[in-house]
Amino acid sequence: MAKFGFFQYLRLKCTAVLFRAVAWLAQRSVSGYTLTEPAERKLKKIPGSSAGTYINVWVYIPPGINFSRRPAVLINWHGSGFVLPGFGLDHLWCSRVAQECGIYVVDADYRKGPEDPFPAAVEDAEAVLSWVAASDLFDEKRVAVSGFSSGANLALVAASVLREKLTMVDIKIPIAFYPVTNKAADPEQKVAPQSNKPVPAGISRIFNDCYVPDVAVRSDPRVSPEFADPDSFPDRVTILTAAGDNLAPEGNALAAKLDNEHRKVVTRMFDDVNHGFDKGCAKGSVAERVRDEAYSLAIASIKEALV
Repeated sequence: MAKFGFFQYLRLKCTAVLFRAVAWLAQRSVSGYTLTEPAERKLKKIPGSSAGTYINVWVYIPPGINFSRRPAVLINWHGSGFVLPGFGLDHLWCSRVAQECGIYVVDADYRKGPEDPFPAAVEDAEAVLSWVAASDLFDEKRVAVSGFSSGANLALVAASVLREKLTMVDIKIPIAFYPVTNKAADPEQKVAPQSNKPVPAGISRIFNDCYVPDVAVRSDPRVSPEFADPDSFPDRVTILTAAGDNLAPEGNALAAKLDNEHRKVVTRMFDDVNHGFDKGCAKGSVAERVRDEAYSLAIASIKEALV
């Protein structure tokens, strides 16, 4: 992999620190970040991809576990642009899945750029999958993966490239909320179906440079699941996008590409909402209604896949 030049890294590092400070302040008031939903969860440090490293995960424990059969598990990755903090931001989603599906949820952190560029995040995703497969808590043959934005990218990578590599874990379905699927495409050419508040192209370029400084690598299917072999995906896929998001067309395109007579693809583009629509929803807002609808649709997909 290409290395950063000193001044390139310094510029990206300073920009990332600024963005992280803004994100941290914004996240303090985001509903869903704090424990507003009843849930039992435990923070664990699991082995990372190299000796002496670890990954933080929240393990959500479903109510009324029937130990006559090891419960299925959903592994979730938060959004970040592969740069920003966000571990724990998906508490509302994780707690609802644990309660409504009666399964474990592993909400996993991962390394970010520019300090740890590609393939660090993918290696961390692989480490989490390997830990789940080796654990006696979960049924490694009934695994779902989910994510938001860059986390959705990791979920799709896990359900394609890593699924083929790690045959000891059987990923039945990915749930991808407003995913980035093609980092090889010019951000300037990504246009939202509805002209609301798309992610600025300049910010997307910075995030791309932080995560994948080598432009030639951006078409690697571990970076851009658009280029993964369609046959590597499981028989069920759910991709949910937002019409005000300039990432919606590529998410919709991947859903269409995967939709064939051998695979059930659940896909929907929600009108009048933007990228990250499920975070910080005002009570009674359109975003809150769409969030609940999207979560319900995704939970129905998980239940169907993990029977």
